[in-house]
Amino acid sequence: MRRIGGHVSMAGSLLNAVSKTRQIGGNCLQIFAGSPRLWFRKPFPDDQVEAFLKETQKLDISPTFIHALYLVNLASTNNDILEKSINSLVIDIQNGARIKSAGVIVHIGSHLGAGFDAVKDQLVAVIQRILASTENCNLILENDAGQNGKIGSPEEISYLIKTINDDRLKVCLDSAHLFESGVDIRKIDSVEKFSQQLTQLNLVDKLVCLHLNDSATALDSHRDMHANIGEGEIGLEGLKNLINHSTFNSLPLILEVPGENRAGCDEKNITLVKGLIN
Repeated sequence: MRRIGGHVSMAGSLLNAVSKTRQIGGNCLQIFAGSPRLWFRKPFPDDQVEAFLKETQKLDISPTFIHALYLVNLASTNNDILEKSINSLVIDIQNGARIKSAGVIVHIGSHLGAGFDAVKDQLVAVIQRILASTENCNLILENDAGQNGKIGSPEEISYLIKTINDDRLKVCLDSAHLFESGVDIRKIDSVEKFSQQLTQLNLVDKLVCLHLNDSATALDSHRDMHANIGEGEIGLEGLKNLINHSTFNSLPLILEVPGENRAGCDEKNITLVKGLIN
């Protein structure tokens, strides 16, 4: 059975994320471990962790992912921002280990026009530091749409993974970011070509999650904006091409969509995706 779920809120309690996942018909989930726009992070309460583990096991909700906050920039030249980025990720990964999460998914950050080569040594050192400070939970690098110097092309991710060479460093692909960065997944031959690129970059075995989102912006726009499934520029056939390709057809699917009522992933979007599975 394919694993399909959404990014859901845990506001109030970790169990709220489980309840929401059941409500929308999902069997895996993703959460923020706190506000996505505030640096403050703290350990999950022990009683919530215990209840979350019990409920996810009972309901067969797996895997679970944590998404890092949006403020993180591991390429920042501002030491305050860099240290806050590192510390927030360490706490997220520690929380992830406690709830047996498959990993913490992070947008690497932006070089702000300096270029990847100018920040790659810093990125390697910072990621090594984060991994050395944590255990029992993966750090998952997400591809990016490429706007404003954002880091996260397949080549950049491959460089980091090859250089750092740590089994806990994994990859998440986002379908909207992929399309917005210039890969036309509406065409099956483009999906195949991209798959071959990942093979050449030794990234296929590192894939652990697919963020399945339609795009509200055009192909190669380099503008990150998600749309509901089938309502964006990619469309149902393009998303179907991606999720059923042999390279991607075993990956859990996490939807980060606005939802019909702008309240996040909902049953309608989940049901549409279930109908796309071959």
